[in-house]
Amino acid sequence: MEENRPGSGSEIKKSTGKAFPNPFFCGIVKYKFGRRLEEQSMKKLTINEIAEKAGVSKTTVSFYLNGKANKMSEETQQRIQQIIDETGYEPSAAARAMKAKSSGLIGVILKDAADPYCARALKGMGEAAGETEYQILIGSSGYTFKNEREHVERMLKAGAEGFIIQATYRFGMLAGELEKKRKPIIYLEAKPYDFKGRYVKGNNYDCVYQVITECIKKGYGDFLMISDGESSMGTAFENTAGYRDALQDAGLEGRTLYVQSGARSAQIFEALKDELDLSLHTLIYVAAPELLKAVFQALRSLPDYERLFPEHLGLIGFDPEGWTRMTSPPVSAIIPPAQEEGKRAMTELLELLDGKKKDTEVVFKNIVKWRGTTV
Repeated sequence: MEENRPGSGSEIKKSTGKAFPNPFFCGIVKYKFGRRLEEQSMKKLTINEIAEKAGVSKTTVSFYLNGKANKMSEETQQRIQQIIDETGYEPSAAARAMKAKSSGLIGVILKDAADPYCARALKGMGEAAGETEYQILIGSSGYTFKNEREHVERMLKAGAEGFIIQATYRFGMLAGELEKKRKPIIYLEAKPYDFKGRYVKGNNYDCVYQVITECIKKGYGDFLMISDGESSMGTAFENTAGYRDALQDAGLEGRTLYVQSGARSAQIFEALKDELDLSLHTLIYVAAPELLKAVFQALRSLPDYERLFPEHLGLIGFDPEGWTRMTSPPVSAIIPPAQEEGKRAMTELLELLDGKKKDTEVVFKNIVKWRGTTV
């Protein structure tokens, strides 16, 4: 059994000045005066006001006015059109010219678009962008600054209006250039050293710290972290720091086994044989999400491996895919809400494109599933 923990018109007042001797002439003046006020009212109405009255975003109104409403719900289109009909709104020539330059493109640069976390985050981004007609340009950086720069240059040439970045530490040098071009940025899970702006992430450090602390209480006496060595990259730093700090605060020591990302289970098994002492009641914590499956498969090579869990051996790590619930025994896992994080990142970017400038940090709570591989 799994366990979850941790109004249309304007009123014109009658003039109290001297009356005109010719009532007909007076009537004409009133008519013209009222008409001028109506025209002024129409000119003052903005897209922001249309959006507010219709209960939608400025971007949604902009796409509707430019005929890009094929993915917009019928109800949303009707609400916008009703406000336009009621107010007599007409966009200015300058506004029409500005909107005509809109590409409707957003650049998304992630470590690896095929990575399970990134794939789910992209799905969430697509959900948020779909209603507004924005399209997504995708690039995989491999967490190298060179690739980030190349993707940014390519996406700018394509007309990207904003960016969502799973950034390297050095991305701040590119961020300054993008700010000068008025291209808003949302950072997802990883930010540059001189970060400023909006950031969407999971509570990885707090979550890992709590998980390791709980495992100490459960009676594990030996701790082994398996990492891919990229502890300075984004949330990988939080994943390892939470482990080390929890042990240090408890007055305990732990070990770390570095395994190259993409290593096969047989290679990991050979490395684990020299590290495991089953008499010590060891907890294996896998800090790199892409390694958890290979580590579990390696442990299955141990004689009577199912009998080892959870009394002699513990296993927990990050699983953005959801495969851990289907194994025998089911693997305890930390599950990041990747799709929700991606959706929120896109929503934050759309707000920036709508002119909302507030800087925020949005932190999602990871879900911990205690299953058969832990006490």
